[in-house]
Amino acid sequence: MKTNETALAIPDLKTKFSNRKFIRKVELKQFYLLQDPDLTEQAFRRILYSLEKQKIIIPIGAGVYALLNALLSVEKKKFIPTLSPRIQELSSIIRENFPYTHYLIWETNILNEFMTHQPSQNLIILEIDKDACESVFNRLKEQTSGIIFLEPDKLTFERYIINTPESIILLRLVTQSPKIKAKGITTARLEKILVDIFTDEDRFFAFHGQELTNIFENAFSTYWINLKTLFRYAGRRKVAMKMQAFITTQTQIELSSPTGNIE
Repeated sequence: MKTNETALAIPDLKTKFSNRKFIRKVELKQFYLLQDPDLTEQAFRRILYSLEKQKIIIPIGAGVYALLNALLSVEKKKFIPTLSPRIQELSSIIRENFPYTHYLIWETNILNEFMTHQPSQNLIILEIDKDACESVFNRLKEQTSGIIFLEPDKLTFERYIINTPESIILLRLVTQSPKIKAKGITTARLEKILVDIFTDEDRFFAFHGQELTNIFENAFSTYWINLKTLFRYAGRRKVAMKMQAFITTQTQIELSSPTGNIE
């Protein structure tokens, strides 16, 4: 059933919440109960769906929304990763030779815009279904001139990778990773990248210390970060509570809402 414009009460909604950074779902329900005391749960769900479809509100966390016009006033952007020729080359090799293999690819160069000191090297992170890792590794060694490492440990990083201008790092694909497709290539969402560099200090040590704070603060101030996605994946990596503590105590970021059930 289509929800009519009168039931949405959009002008009143904007008036009431226009100065708010975020709105909890329970507050939205209370607002619409004042409009219609007989409002059912099903009708409320239709209202939320209609508001999201019309881009009046957007979800920014678990049970938390924001008015889109209020968010646009702070001039944040949607994160759209740049795909380098190198990434496009590697992706083409995988799709041609392993058409049924799931993969995800991104590179650390995209973090440069958030950092004070620019790293001298670039890591291309290629996550592959675990059963295909060896086969993909061997194929890439045959078809590309890049320096490739399969599941490198800390010692390998210290001995061989740290001084290499560009390396391709093959890792097992983490299931339920936040991802997007660009030009037919599966790449990482910003939420995944933030969690991964936070979690894997041995691999991403160049992005730790004060730079980790810089990266998080600049990423949050420049782009839309979906907290629900961020902390769900952080929970998958078993660092949700640690990340929440880091953001709260080591950055100037104001989390717009509690992150929900953090494990």
